[in-house]
Amino acid sequence: MSTYLVFGATGHVGRRVAERLARGGAAVRAKLIGEAIGRRLRWQEPSPAQERARLLADPDFPDGFVEELLAGCATMAAAPPAAVTSTVRDITGAPATALSAWAAEHAADFGGGQR
Repeated sequence: MSTYLVFGATGHVGRRVAERLARGGAAVRAKLIGEAIGRRLRWQEPSPAQERARLLADPDFPDGFVEELLAGCATMAAAPPAAVTSTVRDITGAPATALSAWAAEHAADFGGGQR
């Protein structure tokens, strides 16, 4: 049986993804991204070495994914913003929200709020 790691599993799309995987019999592990978003909004983003150490120290995070995750994050950070498609609206019935817009709207939830 495959195990799926779902980031943002408390959000609108992530929750539906996790629920559908679980209903289909897959093992699902949920990881929340709120702490990372809060840090970023307060301009305290850790260095790659700090994030690597934190992930390796997390007993709930599989060590085998650390390097791949950090490389993927670096690639995404360097890439131009993705085009918004109709996929989210087609699945959820609501339009997609850019992560930066969502983070700005929810900054106070994570102790941020300053820009």
